[in-house]
Amino acid sequence: MLLLWTGFLFGLLGSMHCLGMCAPLIWALPQQKDKRAAWWRNKLAYNLGRASTYAMLGLIIGLVGETISFVGFQQYLSIGTGVLMILFLLFTRGRIPQSFSVKPLNKLVLKVKMRLGKLLQGNTFKSNALMGLYNGLLPCGLVYMALLASLSMSSLGGSALYMLVFGLGTFPMMLAAAFFGNTVKQWNQKVFSRWVPRFILLVAALLIFRGLNLGVPYLSPKLSANNDIVVCETP
Repeated sequence: MLLLWTGFLFGLLGSMHCLGMCAPLIWALPQQKDKRAAWWRNKLAYNLGRASTYAMLGLIIGLVGETISFVGFQQYLSIGTGVLMILFLLFTRGRIPQSFSVKPLNKLVLKVKMRLGKLLQGNTFKSNALMGLYNGLLPCGLVYMALLASLSMSSLGGSALYMLVFGLGTFPMMLAAAFFGNTVKQWNQKVFSRWVPRFILLVAALLIFRGLNLGVPYLSPKLSANNDIVVCETP
C-alpha cells in the first residue's frame, strides 16, 4: 500500500490525456451553467461513474495479483510489473496512446459507444453516472498503465483502491474541462507528453526496487517467507 500515492499522481499528471477521450462527452452535453447545483451534481456523477469503473477494473486485476502473491511470488510480481511498464514505454517510444484497437474487444467497445450515444440524449444525474461508467470501459493507454501499477498491490482491495484513487486524480482536469469548455484545448499538452512518461518510468523503478527485497524501510521492505512485510527484526 506504500505506492498508493502514485495512483493519484497517475490521474493528476495524466489528466491532459483524458481531454482526448473523456472531455468530448462532457462538451457534447448541454452545460446548463445557470443551474449551478444541477451542473455540479451531473459533472460529479459523470466523474464518479468513471472512477467506479476504474475501481471495478482494479478488482479484476487485483484477483490476478492476489493469486500470484498467494503462491509466494509477490516479490517477482513487483519486479515483473515494473519491467512491463518499461517495456511498454520502449514499445510506444515514450508516447501514451489515447486509445487501443484490441480485436477481441472491438465488439464490446462498439456496444459501449452505441450506449454512450443514447445516453447523450439526456442530461440527468443517472445518465451522467451511466456515461461515466461506460466511458471507463473504453480502451485507454493511461488506464492500462495504472492497472499495471495496481497489479503490484497484490490484493483485490488494494488494486481496487489504487484505481479509485487514480480516478479521483483525474477529477480536477475533468471538472476544469467541463467548466471552461473547449478553451482547455489551447492549454499546453506538452506537459503531459514530457512528464507523464518520466513519471511512469519512476513508478516502474520504484516497483522494481521494492521487489528486490533489500530490507530498505518503506521503499524495499524485507518480505518474510509468507510474504508478510518485516518492519524490524529482533535478535
